[in-house]
Amino acid sequence: MNYLSPFFFGLFVTAFGTFLPGLVNMTAVKVSLSRSFKAGMRYAFGAGLTIFFQAYIAVTFAEQLGANPQIILWLKRVAVFVFLALSGIFLYQGLFLKVPKVKTGRGLPILLGMFTASMNVLNIPYCFAAGLLLQSRGHISLELPYRLYFVSGAMTGAFLMLAAYARFAQAIASHAQFFTRNLNYFLSGLFLVLAGIQLFQLYYPS
Repeated sequence: MNYLSPFFFGLFVTAFGTFLPGLVNMTAVKVSLSRSFKAGMRYAFGAGLTIFFQAYIAVTFAEQLGANPQIILWLKRVAVFVFLALSGIFLYQGLFLKVPKVKTGRGLPILLGMFTASMNVLNIPYCFAAGLLLQSRGHISLELPYRLYFVSGAMTGAFLMLAAYARFAQAIASHAQFFTRNLNYFLSGLFLVLAGIQLFQLYYPS
């Protein structure tokens, strides 16, 4: 088993998951603009720490459930409805929702990052689903020590994405609404395609 594969898969999974502007991302922008870029980096590190523990909890359960083939088949069926629901959610956000306005308050940026990331309860089911899918297809192993490599990659991916938001805070703040709306449309279409692929594989397995 390649030791680097779990790390880079974890990095990609959370980098993709934190790409869309939301509470955690836009708080990084606010911290960078209202305080400093260094404060934004400390915020990104704090958020990354929280995501490390969230990802570890998620993939621990994924590793245990992944040993049961019946559960894998059931989850593949559920995935079709999950992808369709996500497609609808992103389409709704693109049509009606605006970029959230956030307040940074005061206090240590690291603690603010940890607290804000902990409010995003979708991190755990997202990492669970991603880890289970990657394991079921043989791309990674979620046994120890590979599990630690995966969640270390997840923390790194989240940190790098949030650090990019902090670095380009001014440009993101001025174009956030346009960027968010169009990216929501893109993700809506992407999850619709994924639902179709998953449905095809269930009825026409290779």
